[in-house]
Amino acid sequence: MTLIDLPGMTKVPVGDQPKDIEHQIRSMLLQFITKDNALILAITPANTDLANSDALKIAKEVDPEGKNHGFLSMIHKIYF
Repeated sequence: MTLIDLPGMTKVPVGDQPKDIEHQIRSMLLQFITKDNALILAITPANTDLANSDALKIAKEVDPEGKNHGFLSMIHKIYF
């Protein structure tokens, strides 16, 4: 098994990123997650509504029955 950590879905180019960064990243993601043997782990920050998850949306687009994808909510900010 090979684990490939793909970049997050970028919407707005920052700094010297190309103007079509969103399209470039989406194309790259699709190259990997549309393979027959791909297992997709859609990771979304815990403070984000699942209805707004780009990762889950693209996973459902390529795997509408949910056979090859899972969901993980990532806690990345803890306030005390």
